[in-house]
Amino acid sequence: MNKILFNLHDLTLAMTALLCALLAFLFLIAQKQKHTSSPLLASFLLAHTFIALHELTYYGEQFRYTILDISPNLFFIGSFGYCVDAALLYLFAKTVMYQNFRISKAQLSHLLPLVLFAGYMLAVYYLQNADSKQLAIRQYSLTTSWHYIASDLIIKLVRVAYVIACLRLIGHYHDQQKESRADLSTVALTWLRTLVIGFVVVMAGDALLASIKVIGLYTPMEIALLSDIGVTIYHLTFLLLLALLTYTIARLPLVEQVQLKSQPQPQESSSYKADHVERIELHMRQHKPYLDSEITIDALAAALAISPKVLSVTLNHHFQKNFYEFINCYRIEDAKQALIEQPGKTITDIFYEVGFNSKSVFYTFFKKSEGMTPSAYRKQHASQ
Repeated sequence: MNKILFNLHDLTLAMTALLCALLAFLFLIAQKQKHTSSPLLASFLLAHTFIALHELTYYGEQFRYTILDISPNLFFIGSFGYCVDAALLYLFAKTVMYQNFRISKAQLSHLLPLVLFAGYMLAVYYLQNADSKQLAIRQYSLTTSWHYIASDLIIKLVRVAYVIACLRLIGHYHDQQKESRADLSTVALTWLRTLVIGFVVVMAGDALLASIKVIGLYTPMEIALLSDIGVTIYHLTFLLLLALLTYTIARLPLVEQVQLKSQPQPQESSSYKADHVERIELHMRQHKPYLDSEITIDALAAALAISPKVLSVTLNHHFQKNFYEFINCYRIEDAKQALIEQPGKTITDIFYEVGFNSKSVFYTFFKKSEGMTPSAYRKQHASQ
């Protein structure tokens, strides 16, 4: 049984390394000059190529002694991928969402974990004599030392911090889209959020494994437990990398980029006038632009003959709502009226008529506004 599990483990790592290398190359060629995030995605995949090769050659008995006979300096090269993969995923997501984000010298700070780990490995391994390196590999003495286990834990925790930051970045993007759009179905990054959550699980598992190793320095641990966690992480990583590539190829061209705001811009009351508020309210009552499911802040501002910036400031300062909330509140009011006055019309027909494109968004807004579902609201008013 152990032999079968071990072979499956090796096969997964080998497939991960080969798949990531091939797809990084093919994706970079296919997306050349089409999207600035392509090199970052390719680099992320290559980082996982090196990670898989490191695990395969260091822990795979069939490979480690073959590599050791060639040169002990070939070991641990792939482990440097752990220092950059999460940062590359973060930068990839940022480049996907923000059109004015560019890789600059300021981004070199993301290489700090790599530089520090490289310095550490030079001191404890690569600058040692050949006999010491041979002994470190054969007896696993380096990877079971307290300083290697501690550095490994720090690296794994940094990875978790990066993917959590990536989730927050997606949340900020989503909020920023609410300032200019009333329908987020075409710009939602559910696919990317889901995949990042998957990598949160994987990297948190790596961090948990590293933490258990730290505990193992003081308390004897079951080797089988560590092995089971490690194998599970390898298989899950392989599946996530497949999903990442599939969804990225399908969805990346559809992502609508926005401007990256380096600092929050103050919203001053002097940016709008009382007649702007009256004009907005009159236009909303008479022309009902919210019935257009694809209405944007630019289109509404053009109809009102004011700038999108002034309109945004007015909505946020006077109405205390972003554009997304402002438009959908009008839609909810029309939906409430239709639910009462047109009992024979289906709820689906109603939410489409008032401008919603998503049933889930309609139900979420309605329940937030009225404290009940549309069907409960209709039933309550039918009995009155």
